[in-house]
Amino acid sequence: MSKFNDESKEETYLVDLINEDGENETFEHLDTVKVGEDSYVICVPYREEETEEVEEVVILKMVPDPENSEGSLLLPEENEEILDKAYEIFVERNKDRFDWAE
Repeated sequence: MSKFNDESKEETYLVDLINEDGENETFEHLDTVKVGEDSYVICVPYREEETEEVEEVVILKMVPDPENSEGSLLLPEENEEILDKAYEIFVERNKDRFDWAE
């Protein structure tokens, strides 16, 4: 995926996720996009120190939580076509927010 620089100084939204090893990881939420009827959360691993470049975003599908009718789960999406479409929508929606590298 492309690199980008965040030129904005907006408030940071953090999401704690549990990885496949059962460990907590913190991500910064960048955007939520819709592909068809489904929503996808776009995020990057959170780092306390500011970095200029991010090499890869994480795209997670938002699905209803079967144990909590008001909650959602974020699950990995494996369909490359859907991932590409979600990323394309993210880039288009945020073309003025980030300095996209070639």
